Amino acid sequence: MTQPHSVTETGFAKLMSKIRESERTLDAMYRKAADLETLLRGSANTRLDVSIKLPVEVLGMIFREVIVQSDACMDYHPSPFESDQPEWPVTRPELLVSHVSRYWRAVAIATPSLWTYIRLYVEQSVDLVDLYLSRSRGLPLFIAFRQHFVCGTHPRQAYSAEYPRIIATILDHMHICRRLEIRTNVAIPELLDGLGRSRAPLLKEIVLHHPRSGIREHMFSFSSFPTLTHLELGQLMSISTTMPIKTLTSLTLDGLPSFGLPAATFLNLLSGLQSLSRLALLDEAVDFDRSHTTDVVEMPSLRCLILKPGPDISRIYLTGLIQMVITPELEELVLDFTSVSSPREIHLFLRYLKREAPRFLSLRDITINSPFDGFDITSAFVHAAPNINGLSLSRYNIDSVLTYLTHDARQEAFPKLRTLQFESPHFDWDVVLSFLRKRKQLGRPLHCLKFKGFGGSKGEVLDGLFDKLLEACLAV
Repeated sequence: MTQPHSVTETGFAKLMSKIRESERTLDAMYRKAADLETLLRGSANTRLDVSIKLPVEVLGMIFREVIVQSDACMDYHPSPFESDQPEWPVTRPELLVSHVSRYWRAVAIATPSLWTYIRLYVEQSVDLVDLYLSRSRGLPLFIAFRQHFVCGTHPRQAYSAEYPRIIATILDHMHICRRLEIRTNVAIPELLDGLGRSRAPLLKEIVLHHPRSGIREHMFSFSSFPTLTHLELGQLMSISTTMPIKTLTSLTLDGLPSFGLPAATFLNLLSGLQSLSRLALLDEAVDFDRSHTTDVVEMPSLRCLILKPGPDISRIYLTGLIQMVITPELEELVLDFTSVSSPREIHLFLRYLKREAPRFLSLRDITINSPFDGFDITSAFVHAAPNINGLSLSRYNIDSVLTYLTHDARQEAFPKLRTLQFESPHFDWDVVLSFLRKRKQLGRPLHCLKFKGFGGSKGEVLDGLFDKLLEACLAV
């Protein structure tokens, strides 16, 4: 009888995970629709007079800000069903502004920083790439190659002439590249080999998501990147544990649940990166099943730790990480459990935190994004991180976390908490008001109440309303 019950439980957990993902997608669509509605209403009463000639410097600054904001909105969100279409869905704003008027075109062409973002994909016009390279006039480049193909196709044969062109474009300009991003589900060993031999004295960031080819391990030398500060690696077969990068401050490892790094490899890797201040581990980046090592590594410079495990994490993954990596000066911890399909592994991790001595005495800010019951998570971190002053909650756990903290038996919980942030407007106002009043009665009122679910002017409006709410609660 236990097996059918287990199968039902697993099926239910997966179904709930799909429902939550659909809700998040729907929320994003609602936000996009609201933004478009606001834009349409504003454009109905606004006339763009291109005959007004702003100074070249001012107009150039406006154009650059448009580019920056556009890039900020183009975060990478891969489709659940891989497509052979390029990952650049919108028309580039620098091309748009250069076709508004003769004056705007002259200013855009005379502003080389507008043309430093080189985006590559198969079947792209060579003339377009050459246009950007010529107009950038030798300035440091931001090069990105994103391409995914439907499983079953053979892109290397279909686009035999495309890959040499893309590889040559990247390698020929590595010496003036500031940021390099490669996301592909097609193995391109020639590109990886070329990167290992290329000198890139200006390179600050590398984002490399490359599939396992099954032929040999790809490990290129990082000695060619003397100024590298941010490195993100995903789906690689292996990683060199000898990274002579004294400048590296941010590392993101995005693995697959069944292909995490061996624990010993991960330990050796961190041992050589003592300047690291930010570490993000996505999916199951470390496989503790392969090795039961009890060795630890102390990371004295680490200030931010981001954990987002995948759906089928092993039981000892989170506990193994906390036992191995000692973070005496950790200030920010992000826990994102939205991809986890079952809470059992999370509960094991939380029970470990409750049993041990407080592990995060230096921690100041915690972000909790979990669809599971917030009571256990909160009780664990009240013990493990008693000195936090900032708490950020997602839509799934706002009510349960604040209800837990409002109870009379938890008056000593988080005595230094002063900032509360919400990532979603979906919460019970009565629960929030009760929590705010309780904190005031205890002589520990909140100083800041924020909502960070929306950006721009809408977020500023909501923050203003929340400030008024906080003032009203404190005045009562």
